[in-house]
Amino acid sequence: MARILLLDDEDDLREEVAAFLNATGSFEVTQVSNIRRFYQYFKAGSYDIVILDAMLPDGDGFDVAQEVSREHCECGILMFTARDSTRDRIFGYGMGVDNYVTKPIRMDELLAVLLSLKRRVCKPQAWVLGTTEWSVHTPQGVHVPLSAMEYKFIAVLNSKPGVSFSRRQIAEQLGKDSISYDDRNLDALVLRLRRKVKQMTKEFFPLKTIHGAGYAVSQTFVMK
Repeated sequence: MARILLLDDEDDLREEVAAFLNATGSFEVTQVSNIRRFYQYFKAGSYDIVILDAMLPDGDGFDVAQEVSREHCECGILMFTARDSTRDRIFGYGMGVDNYVTKPIRMDELLAVLLSLKRRVCKPQAWVLGTTEWSVHTPQGVHVPLSAMEYKFIAVLNSKPGVSFSRRQIAEQLGKDSISYDDRNLDALVLRLRRKVKQMTKEFFPLKTIHGAGYAVSQTFVMK
């Protein structure tokens, strides 16, 4: 979910836009009505996108855009404007504006523009394997606690992402006797792990079963 800071002095419009975007489930919107409040929130929080009205009672939205672009170049900037001239748009692009939506706002157009901007600024994050506490964190930040054996199992596979480890290799890395170790114990561990992650996160867990060979992780877990 992308975090948006919306600056517009028109109360009805601002509240309508915030309610609409929050209801999509793709955005979390904080709304402010003046530049002073904007900077208070922007400096205290972490936002993926800002939406700025071009004309404000206490200043110029283009100046705010320039400041955001200069200090936080990774942040997406969308401008609301009643002025639809090519000259104004070119000027805004020079100030760091990514895109425009012209008033009166069409919500379908606004959503399409923001979803496109979100794809640029909200790059997919990696799965994280917690080293100080046995856990994994999903790209969306969900924390999943692990048992000691589950942690060791993922750590073994993560030593060579994309490479298949046989059950015997995994057993040895887990400190088991690979001759006497019952493969059904490993398969049960994998089943419990997958079920736990699915129930807690609803996200695809990058653990692959290589039939006739063993197991592998399909992407690298960041170690933290």
